[in-house]
Amino acid sequence: MMPEQTVQAAIDLKTKAMMPVHWDKFALGLHAWDEPIERVTNEAHRLQVPNIHPMIGETVDLDKFGAVTEWWKGIN
Repeated sequence: MMPEQTVQAAIDLKTKAMMPVHWDKFALGLHAWDEPIERVTNEAHRLQVPNIHPMIGETVDLDKFGAVTEWWKGIN
């Protein structure tokens, strides 16, 4: 799925929140490494879908998730 389709899938499945994974696992794309998470985050915000995107290794309590930082914006 493309990032925007992922958000629509979350809506279709009636999720409480979505957590995109494997968006930078493999260096196979011809796009910037952070383009997928930027696109999915923008679409999730536009459609008001809660989007959890923890930093690699970060623990997330799925019963108490709240505001999350866009940690990738500080990495080049």
